[in-house]
Amino acid sequence: MSTTIFDVPSLEGEACVRVISSALRNAPGIVGVQVDLEHKQVAVDFDSALINEVQVMEIVRDTGYEPE
Repeated sequence: MSTTIFDVPSLEGEACVRVISSALRNAPGIVGVQVDLEHKQVAVDFDSALINEVQVMEIVRDTGYEPE
């Protein structure tokens, strides 16, 4: 299992958290998602045999948010 943590500066409220969390949790290989609204960060635990960090960040981009 691998973990990636990245900033999402445009996180503004609980709706943003729900959209990103839902998209990530529905992806194959995602084991856990923690969204820290206060620090505007997302931590994702994933099975690196099924998905990689670039793909994780692409899922976030597809929701309309830009991970850094």
